[in-house]
Amino acid sequence: MRHYRSDSPETAARIIAACLLCDGHVGFEELQALDRCGIEQRLHINRGQLLGIMRELCEELMSTPCLNWNDSCRPDPEMVLHLAQDVRDLRLREEIIALCEAGAYPDGHRSENCIVFIQMLRDAWKEPSGYELARSRDALESARM
Repeated sequence: MRHYRSDSPETAARIIAACLLCDGHVGFEELQALDRCGIEQRLHINRGQLLGIMRELCEELMSTPCLNWNDSCRPDPEMVLHLAQDVRDLRLREEIIALCEAGAYPDGHRSENCIVFIQMLRDAWKEPSGYELARSRDALESARM
């Protein structure tokens, strides 16, 4: 897999892209939810950049010889751990979790694969469950005080 600099916007976007892809597709509603949550301001990455990173991730996943179409959407614990290790900043981790939740559940439907992915991510970072959906940057600041 391609490697991005630790704690970079690209690293964060790749994790969010992987989460969104867990249910087998990414819809306009998911991208709109990320826009409403301020992904560009929170991660300093725009929709075009996110889609480019998502395309690269899809290409990498499709070229992996051990995957077949039945496994392609199932979260792989090793891959999630690999992605999670590139994020050390605690605040960025919170932002990623909040954006994954907002993007993965724009219509309230929770795909089991997305739930599993987010839980694997929390486990990799030893984060507690139960983050609010789409918490704002201000709410994150308040939680720290």
